Amino acid sequence: MEEGGKKRKILDYQPWRFVVVEDPEFKQKLFQTIEPIRSNFYEGLKETMPKMYEQGMKLWEVMEEPKDLVFYSAPVILYVIGPTKNSIDCAMVCENIMLASVSLGLGSWYVGFGSIVKHDYDVVQTLELKDGERIYGPIVLGYPKVDPNKSQVSTLAKLRPKKKGPIIKWV
Repeated sequence: MEEGGKKRKILDYQPWRFVVVEDPEFKQKLFQTIEPIRSNFYEGLKETMPKMYEQGMKLWEVMEEPKDLVFYSAPVILYVIGPTKNSIDCAMVCENIMLASVSLGLGSWYVGFGSIVKHDYDVVQTLELKDGERIYGPIVLGYPKVDPNKSQVSTLAKLRPKKKGPIIKWV
């Protein structure tokens, strides 16, 4: 686009793209790529954060087979991918997807470990990751097996570390 003899760069206001993973074999590939990293991380917590390690082990014990502490055997893994320079826009897309999923009766979970896949060539090729891009998801999506207000979920919530209260400064 030219304006007054100067070229003007058109901004990309929706820089994200999505990869929806439903294929069981590829989900297993993702899990196998990430699980050793996740497992080593949790083993390191044994010494540095024993309470968090203990909570993770309790979650592992109550989890149904096949045990999957990365994607929780969700039917859909949604990868939100975008340029590194648009981190706020892409992060807001993730949040909006998760908020919208609740209105549709879906459960969702942001999986930080799920983005640690760039060391596997096949995964990078399948996700079509390019230089200058990063993964802002993945978000797992599915219908919850239980009502979130029921005791099983509240028991799992008790295993999580307590959240810190908000810090607010009024000026």
